[in-house]
Amino acid sequence: MKHYLTLAILLSTVACAPKEHVYKGVHEGVEISYRWAHPEGKPSELLLNLKNTSAEDKQLGLVLDLYFQGRTVESFEADTCIRSGQRLNGKLNGFYFNPQRLSTEQIKSGDSSVEITRSTIEGTICP
Repeated sequence: MKHYLTLAILLSTVACAPKEHVYKGVHEGVEISYRWAHPEGKPSELLLNLKNTSAEDKQLGLVLDLYFQGRTVESFEADTCIRSGQRLNGKLNGFYFNPQRLSTEQIKSGDSSVEITRSTIEGTICP
């Protein structure tokens, strides 16, 4: 009986674990990653995770392209100022996008990808 309880706890822990972010690298001191969220009854959301790992504030401009089966279907833009050591997370800080041209099934199929096609990151002082 103990083994079944242990197995049930282990499975529930794995099922409740947070989704992993797809790491896109560090661009001029800003670590960039993303993950997909698929809320029940709502459109899918692309959640950005940005962290300034440098010792200075950064003005950040990103263009992300959403690909499906190798073709660009949408582009998203993000512009912000991020303080030294600060992390900006998905819906919490308003860095998320709702694709208009892809369904949740198409995104979950594995035929879609997200690429950073342009980034401008400059040292600045955030207001």
